[in-house]
Amino acid sequence: MCTSLTYTSAANHHFFARTMDFPTTTPWRPVFLPRNYQWQTALNTTRTTRYAILGGGRPAIDFSAYLLADGINESGITCAELYLPGAVDYADDPVTGKINLTPQDFINWALGEHATLAEIVTDLPRVTLVSRKWGQDRYVYPFHWILSDRSGQTLVIEPTGGPLTAQRDPADVLTNTPVLGTHLKNLNDFLGVTGPEFTGATVTAARDYLVSGAPLPTGTVPTQRFISTAIRRWGAFPMAATDETVTGIFHWLAEVILPYDATRRHQGNHNYTHYRAVIDLDTLTYNFIPRTTGRLQQITLTAEMAAHRRFPHTYSAD
Repeated sequence: MCTSLTYTSAANHHFFARTMDFPTTTPWRPVFLPRNYQWQTALNTTRTTRYAILGGGRPAIDFSAYLLADGINESGITCAELYLPGAVDYADDPVTGKINLTPQDFINWALGEHATLAEIVTDLPRVTLVSRKWGQDRYVYPFHWILSDRSGQTLVIEPTGGPLTAQRDPADVLTNTPVLGTHLKNLNDFLGVTGPEFTGATVTAARDYLVSGAPLPTGTVPTQRFISTAIRRWGAFPMAATDETVTGIFHWLAEVILPYDATRRHQGNHNYTHYRAVIDLDTLTYNFIPRTTGRLQQITLTAEMAAHRRFPHTYSAD
């Protein structure tokens, strides 16, 4: 599942945020991957990072790799995967001459080998996403990705057929199925705005709606989470101070978490929020709140870490 957003504060500070919702019982932790880290794709090929990465993830059990659900690299670009069931189109087999990746390999490739979003966009036509399981995962997961940088640009990549391309996300919000274009139209329909495009009229309507005190959509359905998050993100009074902004965004995320039910823990269809994360792109700080403790952890990807640390590291979630 998952809900994500990007935000530029009134002080021109840039943030990325997400809830990490998934049915797996495997614990997710903050993870650091160094420069020049050789990692194995799920297709048994080896790739090497050029840029250090800090994000939310977990190590593979049966081969040498880390699965990243989201992260930021030392150049200040972010990427996160979100579920897109019923809409993706992956290749059945690797294609000769292409960069062949499984869906779970994509973030490591994007953040580990690129300094800018433009570089990623340029490389996308060379990538083939292959329908293969990642390690001991039971399924081939359907993903789309949201990316951002310090310019405030937000992009979405949706592998729905044909060569991979990136599209701008004017709402700065993403959830799960349907695809982004349908979410934008649904948002306008809810707000009474004519047309499918996100425009200034959408922003004005979001502000008016929030001021009115009318109830926001609730529930776990992706369309409801997209609409409620977009209205909060665009309708709220602009935040300026960094601490205020991080706290405010965590509050927005708390409104769309998926509850955990211990009696359903081992059911394969029990999606629940494992953690919330807010990334400060300007300071490269990863703010992480796990479900298990509810306590905030703050980890910064420093220049010293990027230059001198040589090995991956998994942080405790406490």
